[in-house]
Amino acid sequence: MIVHTGLSLFILWFLHHVDFSWAERFTVVGPSHSIVSYVGEDVILPASLSPALDAEGFEVRWFTTNIYTPLLLYADYKIINLIDSRRALFQEKLKSGNVSLIVQSVRVSDEGVYTCLVASGPLEEDVKITLNVEVLGAQPSITMSSTEGQKTRLECSAEKWNPQPEVTWRDMNGADVTSQSTIKSERDSEGLLRVSSVLLVKEEYNVFSCLMRSKAPKPDWPSELNIYSEGSDGVKLSSLPFAQTF
Repeated sequence: MIVHTGLSLFILWFLHHVDFSWAERFTVVGPSHSIVSYVGEDVILPASLSPALDAEGFEVRWFTTNIYTPLLLYADYKIINLIDSRRALFQEKLKSGNVSLIVQSVRVSDEGVYTCLVASGPLEEDVKITLNVEVLGAQPSITMSSTEGQKTRLECSAEKWNPQPEVTWRDMNGADVTSQSTIKSERDSEGLLRVSSVLLVKEEYNVFSCLMRSKAPKPDWPSELNIYSEGSDGVKLSSLPFAQTF
């Protein structure tokens, strides 16, 4: 009887390890760079198995901060937990190892680091993917005021940006005078930025332009330069709309 029990335990131990050896090893592969999307667009966070195994019978868990509260959980051949209906998998492509996450109508709050965890029996592998959400804000505008010391204060500002845009100031000769300016930003209730840059000038005559642009802009984005000239007859303002590829 004792021998029989010992034999049973040995068989269970053996089957467990045979099971482990039969589970084909894999890795989860994602992009080496962050994914950039714009508010309102649909975006794909690409992830796939290598080698391209059939993942229909695997568990696929997408989460951000907490593994136990996944944004999407696929198991037992179906999605069993979904916090937001804007997210989905290409379920018809799981057979070819595609475990990518679709995020529809992207919001600023979707920005962050996502983890895709794939499990098959005792094996677990994951990959992390960063999603950056861009918002091309309002066109910049310039206001002016006087300061002590006979200087003119030019303030270039714009709202509804994410992330903070690059701000460039140039004079009438095209010289970059951005280093002479200061910049600050604050977030509104939507999580978007109001950006303000201030340039103090004292030249008798000059023209200054301010340009705000996204760090990852789309081509042919229309912008507007507000141009100020300071001369003997006072400070003048004119606006020059244009389209430029950044």
